[in-house]
Amino acid sequence: MRFDKLKKQLELLILLSDGRNYTVEELCERMELSRRNFYYLLDFIKHAGFIVFKNQGYYHIDRRSPFFTQLLQTIQFTNQDVKTIHSVLTIAGNDSEMVNQLREKLENTYNFSVSINSPIHKQMDSNIKLLRKAMAEKKTVRLIGYSSPHSHTLKDRIVEPYLLLNNNEDVRCHELVSKQNKTFKVSRMAGVEILDSPWLHEDKHRQVFTDIFMFSGEERHRVKLRLGQLSHNLFKEEYPQGAHYLTPNEDGSWLLDIEVCDYRGLGRFVLGLFKDIEIIEGDGFKKYMREEIKSLINSLNLQ
Repeated sequence: MRFDKLKKQLELLILLSDGRNYTVEELCERMELSRRNFYYLLDFIKHAGFIVFKNQGYYHIDRRSPFFTQLLQTIQFTNQDVKTIHSVLTIAGNDSEMVNQLREKLENTYNFSVSINSPIHKQMDSNIKLLRKAMAEKKTVRLIGYSSPHSHTLKDRIVEPYLLLNNNEDVRCHELVSKQNKTFKVSRMAGVEILDSPWLHEDKHRQVFTDIFMFSGEERHRVKLRLGQLSHNLFKEEYPQGAHYLTPNEDGSWLLDIEVCDYRGLGRFVLGLFKDIEIIEGDGFKKYMREEIKSLINSLNLQ
């Protein structure tokens, strides 16, 4: 029995780290598991130190998890080694099935979204190097020709970069004009220019927090809830990574002590199970819930 469990744990590790994304249903079907047993295995993997991401219902393990980092250090493959190997395999062409398989494994494992020698990748590499240098020296930079689909603009941005995110695909910066911290896509920059100006707003630089409901922001809001058996069970099933926020009470209920950066995720959960949940602490969340309930009543014309 013990070895069967270990086999399933290893099987799940392989599936979550093969470079593809799977839903819970797909993973359960491939591994012949119930949803309950799947969440038990997933919880074990997380407690073992693996970083598991869930994005729009799809799961995968971040290759920056401590285990993979140690493994890569042991076999002594640096990022430059991997890039060189991928370049050699690309030059070899597509005639060999073995070469194609090796190249595909590298691309899946290291998330190569563009060709290693493409102009786009070279520009991104240059942008990242300059951003790293600016952060190390605490210098302001000009993001040249930044394309923003949100504001429908193509213009330079003067910013203080202080944090690279999402495998160096994004950079968190303090923008001088708007006086706000924003996330910029490295691929949308035509170039980066390091300016002579030092950081002047370091005290306003903030880390980004992502809660278990996958909402991100700089501010955190603490909320305490008393959960009954139903809401407790559903919370653990739907958000197994948040099990450590739960503490049993003597009366058989459970205390959920959690931080969120946006009330919407937690609000949806509470609204669906409001008869089994009591809000103990969190004035901001109470106000949010009152407004949501009032809006719902108005929409139903039940006022």
